[in-house]
Parts: sequence; structure tokens; C-alpha cells
Amino acid sequence: MVRIDTVGADTSAVIKAMNQLAFDALVYAEGDSWFDKFTPIPSEGTNLLEEIRTPFVAGVVDVAHIGDEVRDMVRSWQASRTREMFRLFSFKAILLSAGGNDLKNVFADLFANKGLARAGQRSRVSEEDFERLATPASFTEFFEDVITNIQRFVDMRDEAQDPVTRKAPIFVHGYDYLQPRPAGASIFSGTRIGRGPWLYPALEAAGLSDPQMRSVADAIVDELNRQLRAAFLDVADVHVIDQRGLLTPAEPRTTTSSNDWMDEIHPTEGGFAKLARNRWDVELSKALGWVPNAGDVEPALPPSNGSTAFGGGLPPVA
Repeated sequence: MVRIDTVGADTSAVIKAMNQLAFDALVYAEGDSWFDKFTPIPSEGTNLLEEIRTPFVAGVVDVAHIGDEVRDMVRSWQASRTREMFRLFSFKAILLSAGGNDLKNVFADLFANKGLARAGQRSRVSEEDFERLATPASFTEFFEDVITNIQRFVDMRDEAQDPVTRKAPIFVHGYDYLQPRPAGASIFSGTRIGRGPWLYPALEAAGLSDPQMRSVADAIVDELNRQLRAAFLDVADVHVIDQRGLLTPAEPRTTTSSNDWMDEIHPTEGGFAKLARNRWDVELSKALGWVPNAGDVEPALPPSNGSTAFGGGLPPVA
């Protein structure tokens, strides 16, 4: 795919690219750092969009932003620019990477408060909430908020003025299992954008061991995937990409690239390529009109590791 740079979702950049290049199809991509070209800041090129391949010359209009929560994508100027894109252009497919920042921020805050209580300081989180941290899936209101906002994005597709875009399949995804660890891509100090590590400090302060950290992260990933399937399994032209178990998690406590992970929450270039080859390329290509012949498609790699959710338990609050 050919990325069309659209700073601020500038429609003129799309028109210019369409005039210069003979695209077979247009694809719209909204999302977080898994799509944003500057991942990690200040580098570029290590993201999922760079690795997806199709048999067509497809222009991908990328309006993703590092650090975005899904609510950012469906309100204010971002929503208005998406609606304008959906009015002006015919998109054959729409890619959405959303929910990861919402959930990591929520649970990092909760475990940070657990760490305060453990250190004998006052916390705004109740004892009941601390008990619920043993099963992150029990915080249904946080997941429901993510799903509701993804549904609002689907609604924008359904209301698109362009008839092709209005019928375009939307591809949403969960995330893969990761090991919380002290590996970040810090650049913007004092912000949630690009700082990292994103989960490890709060989980460590809460007294979790490395296996317990992995268990918590796996539980959150599992629940997001479950909620996505439950919400969109029967929704017309919405496809849920399940990426769980494909990537090899990083080794605990490592601070640099490890196995398939560049930092705590972003895969390496090879990791993104593995996801693209085995979970994205064929499905997106078919959506764009590709009809494979016998032997054209190799079997996708099966999951290579399972969830450890709740396997280690959580330590009590002191």
C-alpha cells in the first residue's frame, strides 16, 4: 500500500496523490500508534500499515495519531475530518486500530493507585476496586466505553455520503499478548505520548511479579477481543482481526527490543510483518476485490502461545 500523508487529515493531500498516482483502490486508516507512521517517535516505518501487502496499488489515507484513544477519533475535529473524507472519496476498505490506549491508560492508573495504597499513601480507588483488579475483565464499563465509541465510528461509515464508502468493510483488531517490561520509546516527557514504559511502572509499584504482570496484560487483551467479537460478529461489513498468540512475547525485565517486540507495547518491524502476512494481507486483499486461485494462499501461522490470564494471581493490598 502507498501511504498518503495527511497532516491534520488534509483532503487536498489525498486529491494531489490521486492525481499523481493511478490507485486501484483507496483505503482509509484511523487509529493509534500501530498505524501512525512515526512509531516510535521520532523514527518512522515500524507500524502495521508499512507491512500490509495487497495485489493492488492501494493508496492508504492514514490519519492515525500516536496516543489517540478511540473517543478522540469520534468527536471534535477528527470526527468532522473523517466525515469530510467519507463525503469526498470512495474508500474500498476502512482500517481501525483503537482501544489499546484507552485500556492501558485506565489500568495503568488503577494499578498506580494500588501501588499508592500498598506504600501506605492515600488512594482514590476503593478496596472493592483493588479486589476487582484480580480479574480485569470485571471492569466492564471501561471495555463498554471502548466498544461504544468503535460503534460510533461504524455509524460514521454507515452515514457516509459516498455510496462506496458507505458499504466499505471495516477491519478492527484486538492486540496480541505482551510482557509488561521497562522498555519504552520516551520522547515527550510528561505526556502519555511516546514516553514508555506504559504499564510496567504501575504494575511494579503494585507489587506484581513478572508472571503476574503478563497475566494481567493477557486478561485485558483477552477481554477486549471477546468484547469486539460479541459486539461486531453479526454487524454487516465489520471484520474483527484476532492477532492473539502469533507474536513471541518479550523476555521479562528487558529494556530494548526482545523477540517480536520493539518496546513494551509495539512490535518490531518483523513482528508487524508477521501480523500482516498471517492476519491481514489476505482478508484485506479479498475486500479490495482479489479472488485468489488455488495455491495462491499459504496457510496462516497458527497461534504459538496461549493466554496466561489469572494464572499467577495478584498479591493482596498491604
